[in-house]
Amino acid sequence: MDAAPHIDDTDRRLLKIVLAAPRVGVREFSRRLGVARGTAQARLDKLEARGVLGSWAPTLDPAALGYPLSALVHIQMAQAELEETCAGLAEVREILEVMSVAGEFDIVCRVVARDHAHLEEVFSAIISTRGVLRTRTEVILRQRVGPRLAQLLDG
Repeated sequence: MDAAPHIDDTDRRLLKIVLAAPRVGVREFSRRLGVARGTAQARLDKLEARGVLGSWAPTLDPAALGYPLSALVHIQMAQAELEETCAGLAEVREILEVMSVAGEFDIVCRVVARDHAHLEEVFSAIISTRGVLRTRTEVILRQRVGPRLAQLLDG
């Protein structure tokens, strides 16, 4: 049985509009879709309730906020301390994401920093986190693709 929620053509079109112009509002969504305002609102509510539309939060650019350096930090950790380690990593404000992964390492973090000296401070905070055994870091030079989701609506 397919666990993915059913998305019909109207939902797809609505989501594409939301992705392209989230600030135009429900009235404009309904106008562009050619449906009543209540219909557009009901569909948005349904998509939110099902978790398809996860957030209306704005996307911020870390570089524009003074954090031009980004890196991926792969962490090998003590398996029995997963929750404590993740909680400790969450205390480091420059860590934007923490993801469990399969492979040589257990966790990957996306981090940002103001400059190289600050990046070293972030690394020190990560290494001193309880449960962290070893790290490997890749500095991100430039984002080439993404993040992107609209193409998932085409099929």
